[in-house]
Amino acid sequence: MHRYRIVFIKEGDFACLSHLDLQRTFIRTLRRAGLPLLYSQGFNPQPRLSFAAPLAVGIVGDGEFLEFDLINHIESETIKTALNGLLPPELAVRSVREVDPHAPVLASQVGAALYLVIFSPPVPELAPAVQSLLAAPVLEVERPGKKTIKRVDIRPFIYNLYLQNAFEEDKLLMFIATGNQGGTRPAEVMSLLPSQTGPEQVRRLAIFISSANDYITPEGEALSAYLDRLHLNTKESE
Repeated sequence: MHRYRIVFIKEGDFACLSHLDLQRTFIRTLRRAGLPLLYSQGFNPQPRLSFAAPLAVGIVGDGEFLEFDLINHIESETIKTALNGLLPPELAVRSVREVDPHAPVLASQVGAALYLVIFSPPVPELAPAVQSLLAAPVLEVERPGKKTIKRVDIRPFIYNLYLQNAFEEDKLLMFIATGNQGGTRPAEVMSLLPSQTGPEQVRRLAIFISSANDYITPEGEALSAYLDRLHLNTKESE
């Protein structure tokens, strides 16, 4: 068994693709590429693949991750070329690499994500609202369940917020918890912000794994280094 991890984008009209439709799209593409997929056992065998922290509908993804298993070894560049020849540019594969098939899947390791929310035109009330959120001990939102709507405190899941004000737009970076251990979504955080105008764009920049001293991307880049590389002149809103 050989496991591969691909990094792809999700933008344009394909940002509105549901997770189920995205899964179907990649299964069809992997099959059309002629890759020797490894299937699950049981009555209805399916290709063994796993998306890390699937995106909510409507959010652009700059670096989304998919892992899948092959029976035979295939060169990473061969896989990348084959997939990009079949996928639309809005779902282009950025990279492919082989990973340890015995290690935990990436989906089980993700603990946080960094989102960029752009407000255009700027919202004058945004700065004090962000400061209030970070100062609040409890932030409850309504979250629909299967039968009822429950109230959930999302404050423990908001790790940090960074705000950059500009003449034409405001840029809000949300570093929030996500993954199997619980988390929140940008829409829940934004529901607590001024509602005079909606964001022009929401995009996920990266996902992160918790390490001993920092959060790191699946490629091994620390959160602090990632923020420095953005060149957004971010200022912590606390």
